[in-house]
Amino acid sequence: MLREANLMQQLDNPYIVRMIGICEVENLMLVMELADLGPLNKYLSVKNITELVHQVSMGMKYLEGNNFVHRDLAARNVLLVTQHYAKISDFGLSKALTEEENYYKSKGHGKWPVKWYAPECMNYLKFSSKSDVWSFGVLMWEAYSLGQKPYKGMKGNEVMQMIDSGKRMDPPVNCPPEMYELMKKCWTFK
Repeated sequence: MLREANLMQQLDNPYIVRMIGICEVENLMLVMELADLGPLNKYLSVKNITELVHQVSMGMKYLEGNNFVHRDLAARNVLLVTQHYAKISDFGLSKALTEEENYYKSKGHGKWPVKWYAPECMNYLKFSSKSDVWSFGVLMWEAYSLGQKPYKGMKGNEVMQMIDSGKRMDPPVNCPPEMYELMKKCWTFK
């Protein structure tokens, strides 16, 4: 938790949840900016999806520009301040990258959100802003499906086989074609 707090105190962007401080009562807690409406996947309507997804992209652009890899970008980790204002949260898996290296290499598998991870994360334990782009594509799919779970009914190894075979999720119902094309670009294998 202290590592997450140390990382979060470095971030200053209107599309990233702000850490206010650390509190120790019974145990250590992070005090975060309030986002009244909760996670993105619980509160979506057709009229505000593109606006909210764009805000997430701006927050992710900021993270990339400051050499941070989120590693857990998903609709559940984007909080809504209002119906028209989204902020990225949950930096527990995030890593600050060095100037010399543009990726983070994990020492082993953990309890990872496989359905949001790019192939290089699972195959080579490598995380970069490029793997965050893959996760952003999955977040877009979640948003345009109005909060459905990606790869519904599939296990992690089935998802990996599907991706390795070149297949991708079908477009959500009523998803604008240009947004689905953008998702597919996010899911480019190389």
